[in-house]
Amino acid sequence: MLRSRRAGRVCVRPLNLIVRPRVDALRGPVFGFLGFFAGTLFGSQMMRWGALLWVTITTHEGDFLGRPRRRLLWAFPFILLLHPAPYLIALCVVFTFWALQGKVGFVWLCFLGGFYAYIALVSLKLLQVYRQRRRQASAGPNNRSRGP
Repeated sequence: MLRSRRAGRVCVRPLNLIVRPRVDALRGPVFGFLGFFAGTLFGSQMMRWGALLWVTITTHEGDFLGRPRRRLLWAFPFILLLHPAPYLIALCVVFTFWALQGKVGFVWLCFLGGFYAYIALVSLKLLQVYRQRRRQASAGPNNRSRGP
């Protein structure tokens, strides 16, 4: 407590009840979440592009496609060049290379961490589903288990 000299009264400093959030401490987790969200958008674009490439390269049968066992190779260059996924991949590779060299700030490293966390989670889930379906296919049609 502080005493003032004039009146002999006790002066009290005001309490600091105002909580000021530290914005710097929130930037990392927020950019990590944004990277995770960007990974969801990137992952869906990648899966869509992969499905389009698979459809154009594999053979198809059907009345509307003309003769049976036909491929859609004429659409392959359009899908390869006009879809945004290859350009997103190139941007991701360049940005990751910059991050490995240390040319980006901490918040962008958090962004990349969230981005690659989503890609890793989805890849592990796809691997799990692939293994389960492969086990079911190798068991034969009579030995398949019912249910998920």
